[in-house]
Formats: sequence, structure tokens, C-alpha cells
Amino acid sequence: MGYEPLSGFAANTVAAVTLESGARAVFKAAAAREVEVELWALRTMSQRGIPVPEVLAGAPDAEIPYLLTRFVPGEPIAPEAASEVGRLLRAVHSLPVQNAAFYKEAPRTGEGSWADQVARLAERLALITDVLPPPLHTRCLDLLLDATRWDHPCVFVHGDLHPRHVLSSGSRITGIIDWADCGAASPWLDLARMDLGHPQAMLDAYFPDGIPADTPTHLANHRLLYLLLALIWEYECGGDWLHERVPGIESALTTT
Repeated sequence: MGYEPLSGFAANTVAAVTLESGARAVFKAAAAREVEVELWALRTMSQRGIPVPEVLAGAPDAEIPYLLTRFVPGEPIAPEAASEVGRLLRAVHSLPVQNAAFYKEAPRTGEGSWADQVARLAERLALITDVLPPPLHTRCLDLLLDATRWDHPCVFVHGDLHPRHVLSSGSRITGIIDWADCGAASPWLDLARMDLGHPQAMLDAYFPDGIPADTPTHLANHRLLYLLLALIWEYECGGDWLHERVPGIESALTTT
């Protein structure tokens, strides 16, 4: 069996493997809850016609929880596939949800609004006092606690919709991968994370009745939020990329 390590979250082991049949697959070892959530998300999205990796095996209750999926061909999203991303994202966001929650975190079903969830993230950021310079730390906390910035209904979100997690072949999306960070959140979290540089085609497809005038503000707020969320998760799992995230946070603050 061939084995090729892939980049992934600090607490996980991810590798491309070649099975005895010759087929390529992706093996992921992670926390039990993360495997459980990703299994559920992949099966749910597949049933809704979203292109996702086929689940070959998964065992969240195993001694080493794991997920095995069929390898998805393609390259990180090409610009000509931007419209298709917008259309698919509308379908993803149509899954009914209740309250705000990141499903890999306990409790699996959250309570309250998106602004409430962001305020809880602020409580966790407040404990991280040795990474961000004090003035930057204070400003980030103030922004997270400004509920007017986060007054949005919750939808089902991928949660980490980086362009490398959307694979394409020309204008065709071959697969949306890495669903462990999914949950119920503002749709702007996915839209902001799917930073294509020139997102007009994606936004046109996502908002067929017209792009809202306040879109740049919401995208800027949620780009900053995602960077802070990534910092929190990295810190809590003992990752070592913390200080590398600071320049991005400083840059994002210039647009909020």
C-alpha cells in the first residue's frame, strides 16, 4: 500500500494512499468527534447532490478514529469554476439548521444566534494573551463583541472553504473536501473564506437577485473572524503556527 503524507490540521494525520486494488484514497486519523462529523457531512452532502469524496470506510469509535475516502482528482479551484462554486454554495447553505454551532465542538447543537457564538469565541480568544500584541488583542476582542457586525441568520456552512478545499477541472467542480469544520454559522463565513481574488462570478451566482451593497463589509468582517477562529483552534490543539498568523490578522484589521 502506497502512503504519501498530506498537509492538514496540526492535530490530524492525513495521507494519500494506494489500496491493494490500485485505487487511490485519502486516509485521515483525527479525534473521534471530528471523524463522526465529517462522515455525517459527506453522506449528507452526497445525498443532496454536492460533489464530495466518496466514503470508503470510517470508524469514529476505533482505537484510532479514522476516515477513508476515495481520492478526488482535480486542482485547487480554477477561476472559470467560480460561478459553479456560487451555485453549489447556495445548495450547501440551504440545509436546515438550528442555532449556531461548530459541530466538532461540544455541544454539537449550539444555542443562540451567530452573534452569541462569536461572543463565545471572544471568551476563548481572551485567554490567548501571549500571541497577539496587547493593542491588537484588545481591538480584536472589541470587534468580536460588537454584535452589530454578526447579526446574520445561521445556515449550514462548510466552515473552512479555502480554495484548496474546492477541486476543479476547468469549469467543473470535481469535489469539495475537508468537512470537519462544518456547522451552523453565518453564510458570510464561507463566502469570505472562499477568497478567489476576484470573486464577482461566485457572488453573482450565489446572489442571483443581485449582490447586496454591504457585501464588502460582511466579507471583511468574516475574513478577520476566520483568521481569529483559526488562531483559537491552533492554540487550543497545541499547534506551532501561531505567530505566523499575526501578520494576516493585522492586515485584515485594516479593512474592517
